[in-house]
Amino acid sequence: MSSDNLHTLAQKYQELRHISGKAGGSEYDERVDSPTGEKYQVMKALGDQLGLPGTPAADILSKLGKPDEMTPSLEHGQVSIQTMPGPVIPESASTANEHGGQVPYYFVYNLVPKKAYLYFKIDPIKETVITSDWNNSL
Repeated sequence: MSSDNLHTLAQKYQELRHISGKAGGSEYDERVDSPTGEKYQVMKALGDQLGLPGTPAADILSKLGKPDEMTPSLEHGQVSIQTMPGPVIPESASTANEHGGQVPYYFVYNLVPKKAYLYFKIDPIKETVITSDWNNSL
């Protein structure tokens, strides 16, 4: 897609991002609260274009702005149960070894916080997209 279209989508996203909607404590607004509303459509199009492997993280930040969340894991409420004696090695530690001791991190942009969001998994060394997808548990 053209950079003009990407710029237009990014501007539209910034406009929609500042509309509270029901999740923000305001009245229901079809544009931002509907799982198929305008905000979702714009975010989906941006994710399709910016979520390609190798896309610089700086491109995402320049188009989408600061993420709603930046986290080393997408697993909310992660619980660890020790089943054997000895040290527990979290999954992120094995992932860190694959990336030169640094753990990949995620840029998260919410449609509905903790329920529907677009995420970008970022390589900590190259600072580029590894993968991108939607989590939609509405």
